[in-house]
Amino acid sequence: MVNKAGLLLLVLLFIPLLIYADSITSSLTCNGASFVSSSVVQPDATWSERMSTSDTATIIRDILSGGTVQTNTMVKSQGPMGIFEYSTAMSNSTGDQNVCLFDTFDQTIRSRYETTVLGLMQQGSYSSMLLQGNNSRFLVHANGTGILLSRAESDDGRKEMNHGSDALGDLNLTEEMEFGVYDDI
Repeated sequence: MVNKAGLLLLVLLFIPLLIYADSITSSLTCNGASFVSSSVVQPDATWSERMSTSDTATIIRDILSGGTVQTNTMVKSQGPMGIFEYSTAMSNSTGDQNVCLFDTFDQTIRSRYETTVLGLMQQGSYSSMLLQGNNSRFLVHANGTGILLSRAESDDGRKEMNHGSDALGDLNLTEEMEFGVYDDI
């Protein structure tokens, strides 16, 4: 007789392999020094993160890499924490064929998106969420005391956009950076 529960468990273990996505979920609680590092490098998308703490802290991260890169990070620390996140994405899209009579019909536009967050906080919480595919969405929230620098850049061949923000002292900061979301309009 076949063990139905064992067979079901075996099938459930292999279902994620059919999706062709890699994922990492980690949770770290520490009363001392900690350092965590993650990165995803795939064609036309890169994401890298470094987090460090030196007191009682909790770090929770989810990374899903497939056709898109999706990350969720949450850090809460009673003492100093170092933050570094970097992402870049490139995408090709067919250009508007009606722009110019003399343009070739195989015109392509190469779009590039880049975001960076760098910080050293004395205490508090930091969370971020990244969704990266044909477009890029990056959400950052920080609440605590310290310094936080964020940079964003977008270049789609027609226009270039740059953004920078710096916060120092007691801060409650939320930033959302979206690139390529409305390029088809």
